Amino acid sequence: MKTVSIIIPVYGVEKYIASAVQSVINQTYQNFEVLIIDDESPDQSVNICRKLSDNRINIIHQTNRGLAGARNTGIRHAKGDYLAF
Repeated sequence: MKTVSIIIPVYGVEKYIASAVQSVINQTYQNFEVLIIDDESPDQSVNICRKLSDNRINIIHQTNRGLAGARNTGIRHAKGDYLAF
């Protein structure tokens, strides 16, 4: 079965990040990895992500490089056969 790398850039999304990641985890297709790219978020987004317990979640920290930079970081770390943003 093919693996999907789901790349989620994170910057100032504390209100939405838990439900976004939970939505991915609840999918019927379960062969995926979630790459959460912390783009130096100024809020509690990363702390919220740390509380999510699933071994397919990987949090990657970087200095603020914007959305495109966060996506590129995710691509470099992805191990899946397919990418999703």
